[in-house]
Amino acid sequence: MSRTLLFYNMIDLENYLHGRSKMIKDKLRGSIFLSFVFAMLLSFLGTANVNAATSGDYTIKPGGSSNDVVNIDNGNYLITGTPGQTTEIKLMVINKASNTRNFIYYSSTAYTNDNGSLAYDNLKVTDPSLKIQTKDAVSPKKSTFKVPGNTTATITLKVTVPKKSFNGTLMGGVTVAPYKEKAKGTVGSNGNLIKNKFSYTIPLQIHQKGADGEEAKYSVRTVKPGTVTSSKGQHQGVLANIHNSTNSYTGPLSAKAIVTKKGDKSFKITQTYSSQSIAPTTNYNLPISWGKNALQSGNYHLKLTYKTTGGIKSWELNKDFTITNNDAAKYNKLAGIKPNYLWLYILLGVLALAIILGLGIYLGKRNNNKNNNGGNGGQPTRRRRR
Repeated sequence: MSRTLLFYNMIDLENYLHGRSKMIKDKLRGSIFLSFVFAMLLSFLGTANVNAATSGDYTIKPGGSSNDVVNIDNGNYLITGTPGQTTEIKLMVINKASNTRNFIYYSSTAYTNDNGSLAYDNLKVTDPSLKIQTKDAVSPKKSTFKVPGNTTATITLKVTVPKKSFNGTLMGGVTVAPYKEKAKGTVGSNGNLIKNKFSYTIPLQIHQKGADGEEAKYSVRTVKPGTVTSSKGQHQGVLANIHNSTNSYTGPLSAKAIVTKKGDKSFKITQTYSSQSIAPTTNYNLPISWGKNALQSGNYHLKLTYKTTGGIKSWELNKDFTITNNDAAKYNKLAGIKPNYLWLYILLGVLALAIILGLGIYLGKRNNNKNNNGGNGGQPTRRRRR
């Protein structure tokens, strides 16, 4: 079963909930064929056996069996129905602990986070192209429940296919997490106490029967200077906001970013990415690190290429952008890059040397003039009359 594992460091879940391939050319006919197509799309989300998940002493999986409207063969919810049609889905929560535990579930709309991964933890997903929230199709949207120790509870939810017609795929998920439960502590490698909470998500896809698929439309909306976070800390770089404007999902993509500077053929930044999963109607910030190079003001160009697995299909995106002196100084400082004043020191040194040489020449000439006047006894030379 595909799922997302969320890691919270001493964050209260209630507060967190308030915080945050190729176009199908032939019209799909028949719910069985639709189910097959979407099962193939779901396989891109990644699969795993839910029974093997032990983090948090509980796990979840879809219940019931597949039918003409709901397909759970891949461990996800794939729903294909007519506009306004309502169906039921079963959610099984297996409590592996010996004590009774409180849980909460909530529905959400899928988006892509700044790591380039599908995410389901934001209850307020926004995007200029997002017209239908997948979370609104699930009822109830959120609820708490108890599960006795070493027991499996089955929750029944209703999903309504939106009445408003749409092509492509709506993506979201149903997430379960412990409710008002103290996090278990573990000791990290540095000796610090880390408290963990775990949640699991079952992805949900909704498709209207007889509707066409949609081809992905990727674009770079903006490129702005910023700090890029990695395992080695923060670095200066730029953040490219990538947008998918359609109800399409093409699976994990590889990506390659090349940044060049106008007027400087020697400047080139190259960065590759192994897996970028871009949800329908979403946008995210792709980080591009400058590495050891400090940000400098100037006009730049980004060439970004996405490719499907095996390179069968690709998208090339281009965007010009500018870095100002103020932005370069700001983000270099935030990343711990100290200004390079070597050029200033050299300039001051040259000026100082020029001043010293000039002063030396001036004083030397003045002394020569004094010496010449002293050889005449300090009296002016007079001409004799003939």
